[in-house]
Amino acid sequence: MSYADSPKLDFAVFKNKYAKTDKHPSEVGKIEFSREFLKAMVERAKTGQMPVLRVAMWENVSKAGMPYKNFRLELDQPKSDEPEVEAVAEEEEDDLPF
Repeated sequence: MSYADSPKLDFAVFKNKYAKTDKHPSEVGKIEFSREFLKAMVERAKTGQMPVLRVAMWENVSKAGMPYKNFRLELDQPKSDEPEVEAVAEEEEDDLPF
């Protein structure tokens, strides 16, 4: 499965407007796992590998002017022993000594 085809989950985290003390979370959100994403995690676990998720975060502002953080979860792709054809081609074009 290529990176572009791998399942991804996007979710947002907003300032918790109900927080009253330091014991309350400063930001909250929720994640809805798709069947496709869960299936990919289960398939990875069946191979004996623990599913590892990668996370990325962007800071945004909603149309209403509320700042929030947008996150993406992706199933980490295991490294293969063979370099991809595209990566090899890029290395051959590079004239840098390192």
